[in-house]
Amino acid sequence: MRFFTGFLPIFLLLTVAHLTEGLTRRKARIVLENRTGSYFKFQVLHQYTGKGTDDSGWIEFAPGDSKEVFAGVSYNTGFMTTGVDNWIIHGKQLHKVSGSVDGGLIKFDGHVFIEGLPYRSYHGFGAEWKKHMLNSKDDGKTTVIKVYQSTIEFISPSGKSSTRFDTVADSAGRIM
Repeated sequence: MRFFTGFLPIFLLLTVAHLTEGLTRRKARIVLENRTGSYFKFQVLHQYTGKGTDDSGWIEFAPGDSKEVFAGVSYNTGFMTTGVDNWIIHGKQLHKVSGSVDGGLIKFDGHVFIEGLPYRSYHGFGAEWKKHMLNSKDDGKTTVIKVYQSTIEFISPSGKSSTRFDTVADSAGRIM
């Protein structure tokens, strides 16, 4: 019995060391494409379970623009990893107003953008975030988020997923 009690702590230590060897921290580049046909400001949030939130800040996009929003989001893969990649995409449609004013002190000739209604990505039942999992095939590669007028597609080397994209008022109480 003495052999067993002395062996058990060593066995547990070797098992824990082996499990942590299977954990690999990885990174993926994230690009967002504006396929809405309108001017927009987008904010991308990414959170790997138990880690901090990556926040792109608000970035302006013309129709058809494609921009890097993160050089690398971090996530884990390997034996016994249970984390999930969570995403939220916020948007504000920008309305272009052009004109010309010559009122003495105020002179203006050009255009300005006025923010419209806020948009948001949908999520699964009982969740606040959209799930799109990254895995070892995505390490060092680019994941593209394509935002259309009413849909968002996540396209990674490991696979695709999609969700709805609508104004916050229209999406109240809707889950997908």
